[in-house]
Amino acid sequence: MGHSYQFICKDCKTSQQLYEGWGFMVHDQAVSDYLQSSQLKLHYKTHQKILQLNKTHKNLHLKMEYRIFRCRKCLQVSDRLFVQVMQEDKVLHKTRFKCSSCKITLTHTNIHSLKYAICPKCKSNRFKKSKELVLWN
Repeated sequence: MGHSYQFICKDCKTSQQLYEGWGFMVHDQAVSDYLQSSQLKLHYKTHQKILQLNKTHKNLHLKMEYRIFRCRKCLQVSDRLFVQVMQEDKVLHKTRFKCSSCKITLTHTNIHSLKYAICPKCKSNRFKKSKELVLWN
């Protein structure tokens, strides 16, 4: 099960819903199951990396979940589908994300210790978590 959080800007009232965790479509699975399924569509670069690793490694497994990231420069938050390609306990690949504004690497953040972020619309630092919404699946 995943969690959903709502952020609201105290200045312009912009709201953003962020997701964290796994659910029905997003969950750990064998690479062979992922490649046979047409339901889950990963980023094309992640998909290409999975295909490449699958040619040279056996018994690969995907660990997938939504994570909340924050830009170290502009302090905006976003949720992204984080994927690790594993062989037993060894991580062969993990997704990395860049801020769409700053183009620097995003940092995984602990949503419970996050006091504020920057509003994507008005750039105010009064963009705060208002509540935990629902468990999603």
